[in-house]
Amino acid sequence: MKTIQTLALSVCLILTACSTSQKNLPVESGVAKTLADFRKENISSLEYQLQFDIPEGKEEIITGKNKIVFALKSTSQDLQIDFRENVQSIKSVKSNGKPSAFRFELEHVIIPKSELKKGLNEIVIEFIAGNTSLNRNDEFLYTLFVPDRARTAFPCFDQPNLKANFELTLSIPSHWKAMGNGKLISQKENGKRTTYKFLKTKPLPTYLFSFVAGQFETITREYKGKKHTMYHRETDSEKLANNTDEIFRVLFESLDWLEAYTDVPYPFAKYDIVVIPSFQYGGMEHTGATLYNASKLFLDKNASNSSIRYRANLIAHETAHMWFGDLVTMKWFDQVWLKEVFANFLADKITNPSFPNMNHDLKFQMAHVPSSFSVDRTTGANPINQVLPNLKDAGTVYGAIIYHKSPIVMNMLENITGEEALKKGLQAYMKNYAYANASWEDLISILDDTTPFDLKQWSKVWVDKAGRPHISIDIQNENNKIKQLSISQTDSKGTAGDWTQDLNLIFGYKDDSKYINLNMDKAKIAIKEAIGMDTPDYIIPNSKGDAYGFFQLDDKSKRYLLENFDGIKDDLVRGIALINLYENLREGFVSGNEFVEAIEKQISKEQNVLVLERMLSYLKSAYWLDLNIEERKLLTKKLEDSLWIRLSLEKDMSKKSSLYSAFASIAQSPNRLEQLYKVWKEEIAIGGFSLSETKATSLACNLAIKMPEKAEELVKTQTERIKNPDRKKKMNFVSPSLSADPQVRKEFFESLKKEENRQIERWALEALRHLNHPLREKEALTYLPEALELLKEIQVTGDIFFPYNWLSASYSGFQSKEAGDITRKLLEEHPDYPENLKLKILQASDLVLRKK
Repeated sequence: MKTIQTLALSVCLILTACSTSQKNLPVESGVAKTLADFRKENISSLEYQLQFDIPEGKEEIITGKNKIVFALKSTSQDLQIDFRENVQSIKSVKSNGKPSAFRFELEHVIIPKSELKKGLNEIVIEFIAGNTSLNRNDEFLYTLFVPDRARTAFPCFDQPNLKANFELTLSIPSHWKAMGNGKLISQKENGKRTTYKFLKTKPLPTYLFSFVAGQFETITREYKGKKHTMYHRETDSEKLANNTDEIFRVLFESLDWLEAYTDVPYPFAKYDIVVIPSFQYGGMEHTGATLYNASKLFLDKNASNSSIRYRANLIAHETAHMWFGDLVTMKWFDQVWLKEVFANFLADKITNPSFPNMNHDLKFQMAHVPSSFSVDRTTGANPINQVLPNLKDAGTVYGAIIYHKSPIVMNMLENITGEEALKKGLQAYMKNYAYANASWEDLISILDDTTPFDLKQWSKVWVDKAGRPHISIDIQNENNKIKQLSISQTDSKGTAGDWTQDLNLIFGYKDDSKYINLNMDKAKIAIKEAIGMDTPDYIIPNSKGDAYGFFQLDDKSKRYLLENFDGIKDDLVRGIALINLYENLREGFVSGNEFVEAIEKQISKEQNVLVLERMLSYLKSAYWLDLNIEERKLLTKKLEDSLWIRLSLEKDMSKKSSLYSAFASIAQSPNRLEQLYKVWKEEIAIGGFSLSETKATSLACNLAIKMPEKAEELVKTQTERIKNPDRKKKMNFVSPSLSADPQVRKEFFESLKKEENRQIERWALEALRHLNHPLREKEALTYLPEALELLKEIQVTGDIFFPYNWLSASYSGFQSKEAGDITRKLLEEHPDYPENLKLKILQASDLVLRKK
């Protein structure tokens, strides 16, 4: 009887399992995780043979053909192929050589399972390419398919863990050039058209597939027997001459360093770069066809040190992606940070030798901590690891946390494992998962064998948890001696914290400093070693920069830093103290007036370029967002004078560039504005500092807002001065946002509601910042509700950074309670607002939401 019951139960379980496996997958818009998992399980040996016929006119259609070849494990389901267009864009479909009875539903071309077979299949689709991610300009186009935008251009399986070999053929106007991921194998002219054929690539995810076509010039350099070509549209020969050698030097240095570090030779057929005017990002790591923003690579003659460092890090970052992201790719975009953390973390290591006189620990702090804090201090903070049920929302996982907090956490991990153990672990990771996909958990499993530390538990706190610890010191003194000292950590709501990290406390005195190291592994720790020590002038709990969190200053430390900041002689400690002081401003423990007055005293004194740059950046922010109109009136002249004196006397051109930027931002008095106007007119100079075209254009825009009576002259003359056609088009686009006429500005804002007017995102964002300048706050408040209403649409139509950048530009000039009220009203009236976008709003509006 028992045997019969067991047999019946087994049969029942088998039937249930069969029933489950036969259940049809739902058809959903986007790329659902359930669909992606099923396809990953059932599809292999994937190949795309793509053809595009590209006309010269950007309004004309682009036709295409995709032959999809793949092995299929099961024919139990209809085949869903992603295509975010409409059925009219599908011209024909053949399945295994025969016309298909396909249907089109919710952004998918669906092939009936009856037309499929186990083993090798071929689907051939002729289509009209969607324009959403083709970035079509008058004289060129470029693809940008991250994270899930390949499906906007052609039918495909648009998920990162279905890698494929790509074969590409392009037909373009004969006076254009073309390039793709693979090497060019043939170029055949036929009258006014030329056909380019490219070599089949190594396995790539769809988001890395890329091509560029248009009117470009090229510069080729050979290195270690391989040719590397830079495509560009720069017309300034001096700018090209001043930058090209350095661009290639950093590129080759990065390739050499990464090959040595990973113990893996460059894993793809070629490495060419394309420098794009007004490119949406700093760069994009398309294998063999990496895109860069022209303004980030072609620097002005008097570029600031920060711009030079940024360029070096950017090239190193994108080159690191060839291994971390391209060779080994995350399984799903919930862990997109996995490729970004290595790119940023290793870029710092790669570029350090290029700046031998720089304090690299300080450089790391300034590069990552302020940006990470800008999100982690808000009620919209997100963890490094995020949840992503559907790739259509993948763009919202991007932001400062994955780019800047993750390298900080990786630095912690390296401190735990040791530098060599981490390197060996990453080498194993590269070799285990080459041309495939891996997760953070896969790496942790490799590293867990090298250390007794519980990395999985550590990861839960630092990788899976949002926000930062709030760390405070309770000090009791008696007769100028420490009687009792404890340190506590909570989350932002005051609940006891469970973060674990090492703290290095510095006790600062007039002529000396003392240090105490401790492991912060509890919510509160008494520091017995401090009892009996002289009461210090200040205490900084994260003096080495290895710890992360909001460090609330005790009253005495706060007073000392506000009054005697330059008394801290160690550059790293002083830089960390500056960050801590600014975060205490943001958390409400320091007033805007206190902070700005403290920084003004330091303008003439600070000599470290990294600290000075950060100080001036904080000054601009606090001046416009933390001082009211009356406070600004009282402090403006003092700030203008201090900045102008240091600017005029400074010999270092990098420091001078940063000082000029701060002076131009803050200047408001009639005399100083007239002075800047004469600088723009080239009637006077600033102590050997000449304005490049880029700086002159920025100054013209700035003065047009502050001197509306001269706006028309400034915009018209500066537009005429600009020689490069791409930059001239940009100036023509933004000029209405600079108009002295409020009606013109209002009509321009209305025009941004049309998708075609937001196509070049950097132009739209620059114009939006002009509209929302702090001097126009009252007018800008009328735009805010409509800007917020557009957010959902912008997420669909824009690229990955556009939703947050749109919000950031929309809130850029606000400091009023009214802006906070508008934000709260939107969220209260829409309790079901998409969580991912709600977090972005909370991040961007943090300052005004704090106004009660």
